[in-house]
Amino acid sequence: MPLSRASTRGRYSRIVGVTHVELSNEPDKLLWSWTANGVYTAQSCYRATFQGVTGCHSWKLIWRSWAPPRVKFFHWLACQDRCWTAERLARRGLQHHPRCLLCDQEPETIKHLMLVCPFARHTWHEILAWLRLPAPTPEHDDSIMDW
Repeated sequence: MPLSRASTRGRYSRIVGVTHVELSNEPDKLLWSWTANGVYTAQSCYRATFQGVTGCHSWKLIWRSWAPPRVKFFHWLACQDRCWTAERLARRGLQHHPRCLLCDQEPETIKHLMLVCPFARHTWHEILAWLRLPAPTPEHDDSIMDW
């Protein structure tokens, strides 16, 4: 798509305008805009990184549960998508089996392993029956934390 002469002139005038900026003789200063005094801190960097991000405190449910520590840790890893599934191995360019090793039906993702795989669904059903809890089956679009 060819540029019109007007848009070309407009771009040129903006470029020329930048070249005619007068600078002061004062030395440059590095200022960190996320603190009042302009000094960088790790805390202000953390806040700047997560500004506007909705907090998710579901991890508190994991760590306060009665499950053994290794189960809590695995659940936390699963919610963070940090388990070494075939999907994660593929993202890192590492060797992996293309399908779930339990059912050989779908690609191995943490969601599949925990919620969708027929083996996982059966396991959850047995656990919930043992606990005498109603057994809602997770929907295909549920996340691990939703379920």
